Amino acid sequence: MRWTFKHIIPHPLVDENTRDSEIWNKEFSFEENTNYNITSPSGKGKSTLLSFCCGFRKDFNGELTLNNKSILLTNKNDWSRIRSEKLAYVPQKLSLIPSLTVWENLKLKNDLTNHKTNAQINELIKAFGLEKCKNKKPHLISLGQQQRVAIIRALIQPFETLIMDEPFSHIDKANVITACDLIEQTCKKENANLIITSLNDKTIFRKIEQLYL
Repeated sequence: MRWTFKHIIPHPLVDENTRDSEIWNKEFSFEENTNYNITSPSGKGKSTLLSFCCGFRKDFNGELTLNNKSILLTNKNDWSRIRSEKLAYVPQKLSLIPSLTVWENLKLKNDLTNHKTNAQINELIKAFGLEKCKNKKPHLISLGQQQRVAIIRALIQPFETLIMDEPFSHIDKANVITACDLIEQTCKKENANLIITSLNDKTIFRKIEQLYL
């Protein structure tokens, strides 16, 4: 999937100095087959940028296209199809359903596409070290464990681009290494690229473009 930005400025940042940004108020594209790590201090619009890419927000000046079509002209049905078939997203707020167990959260997601078998989902749960959490509800596991569940939830759907908003902020280094390896493996199988945000440019991903927001 290819996003092209033409002098995009979010409405909340109109009066901010964005001169040093490599994305805001510039002409820029997220290209297919290229991974990106977007860094900046808090408050510079990383989550806002990803919300634009996913079609959740449209409060910006400028022009943003997805595969050469303005996102302002993309209707709700098209966005639903894109998010279920082409775009996987790990939001910073995670959005796990609190009334469901870890397994039920994952199964509910997979039931939308039947992209993975139960055995494949269980393999990911084991690989992410979450076997003991499988039958627990989100509030009974740590925030780092919840982040790993949210990553699995994204990996079990079909996608051409995986977008993740600071997905490792509460995960220890050993589990981050494991997660990055599994993410890279899955992206390779799906022939997909990755767009991720973080507070700094330190990343374990091997081939990734660094961008400052």
